[in-house]
Amino acid sequence: MFSTIISSYPEVCEERLPMNVLSQYKSATQRARVFSESWIEKNFKCPQCSDALQRMPNNTRALDFLCRTCAQGFELKSKRGAFGPTVPDGAYASMLSRIRSGRDTNLILLGYTEDYVTRSVVAIPNRFLIEEIIIPRKPLGEHCRRAGWQGCNINIGLLPPEGRIVCVQNFVAVPQDEIRENWKSTAFLEDGNAVSRSWLAVTMGIVSRMKTESFSLADVYNAEKELARLFPNNRNIKAKVRQQLQILRDRGWLSFLGNGRYAINPHQGGFVS
Repeated sequence: MFSTIISSYPEVCEERLPMNVLSQYKSATQRARVFSESWIEKNFKCPQCSDALQRMPNNTRALDFLCRTCAQGFELKSKRGAFGPTVPDGAYASMLSRIRSGRDTNLILLGYTEDYVTRSVVAIPNRFLIEEIIIPRKPLGEHCRRAGWQGCNINIGLLPPEGRIVCVQNFVAVPQDEIRENWKSTAFLEDGNAVSRSWLAVTMGIVSRMKTESFSLADVYNAEKELARLFPNNRNIKAKVRQQLQILRDRGWLSFLGNGRYAINPHQGGFVS
């Protein structure tokens, strides 16, 4: 399986890890790690400044790559096939701690084929890694070696397309200047605190999932139950929704059409819809 490279896929890069290198590893997990880390190191550029990333030492917690130019950190997750709406992550408590302290890294999601060809790469800016999309898993039972340990999943399906920036799609790389423009388009989320960032990101996700050219304030009010579940401490959801729409309008993400209607301003491609 590892002696040849299937030639039916379009090239996403000029450099690939030789298959005889991967054949040295018996574990599928090890092969995936070696392949994906090598691919990112050789081919992936920082979405913010387009410089190359530097691989961090093994076992560096929640940090696999670092951009030495702009100090953006990245955690890499890879999977054979496509990622779904939820992405498995590590310890639930540690993830929440990183988010609350503002120390969380960006995510890179790399999907590959059975014969180790990169099919897709999606970058998730850490500004979209909010507490509301972190889902706790059931703690391990008392008979497990790590009894009581609790992992988590990241519900990226709640995010708007701007929170899942396409870098490679169907084996084809997106131009770097387009990636960089998409990355910077939501930098305004970093202006506020964690709570304000959460509200904006969730509101953007709700609006994006409507998949309509325009929407009304009442359409967003229909998500009141979802918002109340995600933000249980807020007792005035509708007023908060109006505030978020006004902020997104002022930031240029929305346009106000009049008579209580809004529209998402068009963006140049590069997002996962």
